[in-house]
Amino acid sequence: MTALKYRRIFIEELASLTSLPVEIVEQVVRENQDLLVVKNNEVLVREPVEAALKLVSNGVSIDGISSLLNWRDFEYFTMRILFEAGYEVEHGLMITSPVRFEIDVFAVEPATGFTLVVDCKHWSYTSTSRLIEAGETHIKRIEKLIKYYSYVKQKYRIASKARELTPLIITLLTPPIRIHANTLFLSIRELPVFLSNRHYILDYYEVKPIKIPL
Repeated sequence: MTALKYRRIFIEELASLTSLPVEIVEQVVRENQDLLVVKNNEVLVREPVEAALKLVSNGVSIDGISSLLNWRDFEYFTMRILFEAGYEVEHGLMITSPVRFEIDVFAVEPATGFTLVVDCKHWSYTSTSRLIEAGETHIKRIEKLIKYYSYVKQKYRIASKARELTPLIITLLTPPIRIHANTLFLSIRELPVFLSNRHYILDYYEVKPIKIPL
């Protein structure tokens, strides 16, 4: 985690911060050469998101790891969680004409066409008013997505597999509200639980998936 936090750090400094002998730090780096690289006695994180996923698989909390990522890595991290759960995913789905909009993560369950339209907010603080504004902006973005869906399908094959769209905002911190403008708010820590219990959670919060016109 320390290497992920700093992204680049001298071996001796990393050993001091982790209270480990330099030899052990060097061994760990050698065992993770797909994620870490040493250059001029400095450890560099080669693949931050892959490193984050490995830490999670080793039992480190998702929210703790997410706080060490930047906003772009947070989007990729969210995408990879959905991918590992069996979704087909597109990061940065973008249309520039005849109107411009971008979706952080577009995730489709191939067997059912159930689709999550995700906006990621790697905010170090949040508030109800800020989330309400984000929810309303997200719904307007999805309205554009639906209106120009034929253009989206031309550019992204994954869009042809979608049958209905569920608006979702993923936050770094636990959100103070759960639903606004038919948009569900979840922290990154809660995402795996949601994916396992989505029908119950969507029903509970009365989130209505949006049908895509034929």
